[in-house]
Amino acid sequence: MPKSKVTKTKKIPKKIDNEEKQQIQEEQEAKPIKWNELDQYIGQPLWDTREKRWRILDGYRRMQNTYSVTFSDIADWVSFNDRCLYLEEEGQTI
Repeated sequence: MPKSKVTKTKKIPKKIDNEEKQQIQEEQEAKPIKWNELDQYIGQPLWDTREKRWRILDGYRRMQNTYSVTFSDIADWVSFNDRCLYLEEEGQTI
């Protein structure tokens, strides 16, 4: 009796274009809050990368070239430019 050849079909994974892959990754990464978006986040907890903790945004102001923010746990104004604020912890994906 001759042996019959049985061929196995392999599933070929869908090839994802590098641009599509990069776009998906960018959508999943947490993005820092921009200066012009701060108004909608007053009174909400934000992740402060400099302090590495959650803080409640209390206010913001601009005087000439200085951008400042204040939080509910401090009485002073701190520079907005030397910190990044996020809606989610840095390192977590959406």
